[in-house]
Amino acid sequence: MRKKMGFQDEMKQMFLRVAAGEVEPKEWEKWWNSNKARLEENLTRGDRGRMMPALWNADYYWMAKTQSGVAYYFHAQGRPVKTSGYYEEKAREEEDRDRQKSMETYHRNTAFARRPWEEYLEGHPAEAVVFDWKSLLGTPPGQKPAKVYDYKHARTTEQWKECGEELKLRLKENLQAKIAPAAKAYGMKKAGPKTFVREKNGLVSRIQFIGYFRGGGYEAMSCYLCPVYAIEYGILGLPGHISQGDYFQKMDNGWGVIQYGMEAVDAAMVESINRKFDDILTYLADGVLPEWQKIDSLETYFAKERRDYLKATEKGPWDPKTARPMWNLDTEGRPDPWRADDYLFGVWDLLSGKEEEGYARLASCVRFNSGYVEERLKERPEAYNDTRDPMAVMYRNAQLFIRTRETADAENRRKAIRETYEDVCRFMRYYHGLDKKTRRD
Repeated sequence: MRKKMGFQDEMKQMFLRVAAGEVEPKEWEKWWNSNKARLEENLTRGDRGRMMPALWNADYYWMAKTQSGVAYYFHAQGRPVKTSGYYEEKAREEEDRDRQKSMETYHRNTAFARRPWEEYLEGHPAEAVVFDWKSLLGTPPGQKPAKVYDYKHARTTEQWKECGEELKLRLKENLQAKIAPAAKAYGMKKAGPKTFVREKNGLVSRIQFIGYFRGGGYEAMSCYLCPVYAIEYGILGLPGHISQGDYFQKMDNGWGVIQYGMEAVDAAMVESINRKFDDILTYLADGVLPEWQKIDSLETYFAKERRDYLKATEKGPWDPKTARPMWNLDTEGRPDPWRADDYLFGVWDLLSGKEEEGYARLASCVRFNSGYVEERLKERPEAYNDTRDPMAVMYRNAQLFIRTRETADAENRRKAIRETYEDVCRFMRYYHGLDKKTRRD
């Protein structure tokens, strides 16, 4: 009996050390494996499973799980203990190191495609932008003091209105202090209170904060770079580590703080909004905008080197935490669901003199979308003039380009293609927010 009680004392002392964060993973593993038989006698199956899960490994992530199981053990006995944050902190450090190693492997594996793209850019240099965006981080200059509320969650109509108005004020403060200067530094102009656009050498770049449909803040942010004649779907995008990497994940996590207007926008909430806009600014100014700046012509946008690099970066490295790719934009050869790529590349083929390929792509786009668009036009005959109906807009554009095929003379046909391009771009400048409303027949 003394021997059994002696082990119980040893066991509880070890558990207390785990709770205090004093036991390293290897030490815990060795002690547990050396005492398996006695642990089975003194612990329930549930306690053993919580302290030593089946997939347990000697690292800090699993040690934090062990600590949680130990805390549950003492709580069930009516002796709750305070736990240290040591394992969770070390687990975060461990995860950061593993992610860094995984990203280094990703960049090595995509170097075969990155090098030709970098060499192409050396031969086609774009204007550099020098902008101290980090000076914009933190509390916006002149930000109004936070209000004091006597409630946390809005319950009445008046409270909902008050929270919504205060949230919009804080969003506006941050948008003007952080996003607007970054957009301006890259030559973008305001096309509304929440939209920034730029046209250069036949390309349009656009950043738009989309309002939450139930009122409140911003539901999402739309960012795209494409030819003026194109729509924002199915386009050649950004490298995966920029569009879906760590900056994007940090920005996307906790987005609700700038989306919903259902809580009191007190001092803590204002600080959270400020931090979220720091994440958005970092994503844009240290990733998206510099990458866009490299692409200063249609030729560069469609360069094979760029397309090869984007293809190589579609699938991210393995996430050490989830054992899945960090992102996966690979369509595995499946065509774009709206055939917007056929329109995008079809028009470029026509402009590049590859008429046979261009007309074939455009015909595919029109053929695929005809059923949907015809039904849509029955409901809304003006849909092809509506910025809210991009498929109808694209369908009409593709039709206009296809009609140029009817011109028999090659020189006149090239002239018709160029005139159609100018007409389409004239309307699409309105579509992208670059110009005032434009109608077409």
